[in-house]
Amino acid sequence: MSRHETALNAFLPADPMADVATLAEMLERRARLTPGQTAVVFGENALDYAGLWRGAGRFAAYLRAHGLQPGDRAVLRLANSAEFFFAYYGTLRLGATAVPIFHGSSPERTAKLANHCGARVLVCDKPLEEAERLALRPLLAAQEPALLDLAAGTAFDGEADAAGPSPDDLAMLQYTSGTTGDSKGVRLTHANLLANIRQMIPAARFVAEDVFVSWLPVYHDMGLITMTMCPFYLGAKLVLLPVSPKAYPWLNAIKTHRGTFTAAPDFGYRFCVKFSKSGDHYDLSSLKRALIAAEPVRESTVRRFEGKFGVPGALKPGYGLAEASVAATFWDMDRTELKIDDQGHISAGKALPGMEVAIVDDHGFAPPGEVGEIAMRGPSCTAGYYRNPEATRALGARDGFIRTGDLGYLDEEGDLFIVGRAKNIIIRAGRNLAPREIEEVVEELPEVRFSAAVGMDSRHIEGEQIHVFAEVDRKLGAKPAEAERLSHAIVNRVRDTLGYRPDKVWLVRGKTIPRTFNGKIQYGALKAGLSDGLLRRQGSILYPPER
Repeated sequence: MSRHETALNAFLPADPMADVATLAEMLERRARLTPGQTAVVFGENALDYAGLWRGAGRFAAYLRAHGLQPGDRAVLRLANSAEFFFAYYGTLRLGATAVPIFHGSSPERTAKLANHCGARVLVCDKPLEEAERLALRPLLAAQEPALLDLAAGTAFDGEADAAGPSPDDLAMLQYTSGTTGDSKGVRLTHANLLANIRQMIPAARFVAEDVFVSWLPVYHDMGLITMTMCPFYLGAKLVLLPVSPKAYPWLNAIKTHRGTFTAAPDFGYRFCVKFSKSGDHYDLSSLKRALIAAEPVRESTVRRFEGKFGVPGALKPGYGLAEASVAATFWDMDRTELKIDDQGHISAGKALPGMEVAIVDDHGFAPPGEVGEIAMRGPSCTAGYYRNPEATRALGARDGFIRTGDLGYLDEEGDLFIVGRAKNIIIRAGRNLAPREIEEVVEELPEVRFSAAVGMDSRHIEGEQIHVFAEVDRKLGAKPAEAERLSHAIVNRVRDTLGYRPDKVWLVRGKTIPRTFNGKIQYGALKAGLSDGLLRRQGSILYPPER
């Protein structure tokens, strides 16, 4: 018995799902055990577990009628909704592989991913408009997938028998966000995903009575695996919202449904603090814990959110990535205080049961306290990328560990600290600066809504130049004196706080800084947009004016 199974058995000694081997079997078992229990609330509608399983059966029949067979891939270009799960689990019922992607993907990106995975069907929220069909069809490979829509599958009359996928069959391809180049399809089996679910449940202290509240995208790992698969395994309630970090719907849903668990990247909690009414407006007393992960965690974010909304000790850092299914470490849910090092980095906690986390450098495994690349090994880790042997070879570290591309260290107690991504570190005059350090200082200014810091090679001895991008109100573009004052204020604040003067400050319109679907800053895309003049051509730069 593995360590994560031992931990789960200790936490759930009579787990009725212990022998479940696939995700389709998981949902079927749950529907039999608690058929009338609410599974998903979306808007004004609630769906119980029996209805969820029936809906997946109808959708499976719809997919089979359009040619989907065991082992095929189904691209799901769908937004958050209860019906998303009909399509997702309907695909799994047939023994096929689900490939969820961003519902707003362009025809070019949609076709690229569909071609790469050899999709047999493409499911969208609604029938494609003629213009998009005409744009999409020439981009698709010769074996064009059937173009299907969610409503037709939901209303389909029929039910497909389960094809009985095995634990080692591919359940999902999770395409990475492309921050390091072309997107790569992470291969995740039923065994991988169930292992990670069973790792997270005891580590996060999840129970069947929990109410999960999430606005995270269901087409991405944390929103899909942590926030929907864990409650489905337990028979808990999921309150699902449209994808948006806006404070009111999120906090109001926690208040209305007495939510006990939620999750978001750091920026989501920052938005709540900065763009919400007073904490007295929301009763979050039901919230037992809230995962903060997917990007560097800031102490100021944790303190301000917990202080404003009266939930001390609720925010729990974590760390993970798609290559580990999703989660690798959680901060101890029973500890209310955080662990913060001298550089302001917050610990993401210890490895989940059955997961091993190590630090590797050029000489092998690094000792405690030494910074290197974070690596991990465990039953939830992928065997590699779909149809990409070169990237799969590069993923391996040593002794079965996989590389993450993130820098960090383990302290003497085995707690992980993340320093940053190797490729995003700014090297200035021999000093390594994490973008997070600069961004946190810049966002202290009330006029700045969001920021990003990148290093641009100056080709001179001082190394990279520090460029700061600050999203501000677009009206500032018509007020050059105010824009200049804010630019100087940003420079002075960073210099006075960190001892380094930004070389360039760019005041930009809202939503200029590119982010992945789950909120991570795409530093490479931002640098490219500046270098090739795209930001200027799009009118995104408000200040300084073009010379």
